Amino acid sequence: MNLHLLRTFVAVAEHGSFTRAAEVIHVSQPAVSRAVRELEEQLGLPLVERFAGQVRCTEAGAALLRHAGAIFALERTAESDLRARRGLKQGRLMVAGSRTIATYRLPPRVARFLDAHPHGPVRMVSDNSHSIEQRLLAYELDMALVEAPLHDPRIELLEWRDDQMAIVASAARFHGTRSPLSAERFSSMRWIMRETGSGTREIAINRLREAGVEISDMLEVDGNAAVVASVAAGLGVTMISLEAARDPLALGRLVKLELAGLRTVRPLYRARMRERPMSPAALAFDRLVQETGREDPAVAGIQAAAAPT
Repeated sequence: MNLHLLRTFVAVAEHGSFTRAAEVIHVSQPAVSRAVRELEEQLGLPLVERFAGQVRCTEAGAALLRHAGAIFALERTAESDLRARRGLKQGRLMVAGSRTIATYRLPPRVARFLDAHPHGPVRMVSDNSHSIEQRLLAYELDMALVEAPLHDPRIELLEWRDDQMAIVASAARFHGTRSPLSAERFSSMRWIMRETGSGTREIAINRLREAGVEISDMLEVDGNAAVVASVAAGLGVTMISLEAARDPLALGRLVKLELAGLRTVRPLYRARMRERPMSPAALAFDRLVQETGREDPAVAGIQAAAAPT
């Protein structure tokens, strides 16, 4: 299959227009039409059809579009491998972390990777677990570190390390509250939770339900910082990674609350596409992640700075 023809077809499929595709890839519209027609002749199937003034994929075209992401990912991996063999050391690395990991655990590891491999471009992405799953399936990422299991069987998921979670509340509202509290008491509270698609939210709701807490009053907030700020302001309670609550707990703005039977340790995961070969850069970073699984360089630095001298 001619990759140039395939790229042209993908541009048409993504933009729904021969004219717009021609503008994006900087060729004439007749050239785009010829390329799509030639690809259809090679494959012996119609790939696009006109409908209501737009161009849309046929069933065969939609199937080809799904495969195109994997094909171009393999092309990028091959190019990265060959660049490494030509002495450019490491190719491009695209790594993602779900929000808690991207804030607290990923940056020190990327910094260590760049210290050892300064020649390769790296892009670090922060998103919720659901969005990261979609980006892995679209072959946009080399690998990811996530807080909740991803459910598509095409993704290889390997446990990386544990993360400690806790129920936290406003110190001003709950100062002196005797713990543990009952599941009934927690069920009567307002819960501040991350947005739909968040791994932290999924784990928290499931673990609380296991312990007998039924959430009927929920305030949904985007991002850990907004959750912590909302809880500190007294809007409700939450279950969140201790990493995200570390500073306000230390400053006395939040307090931990206990619930009998609540499982507070969750696994974190390394994730990648099963059928996608890893580039030299991705392999090197994956090794570093495994080797530093129990380390938290940033946290260690904070603790060292706070230690008495």
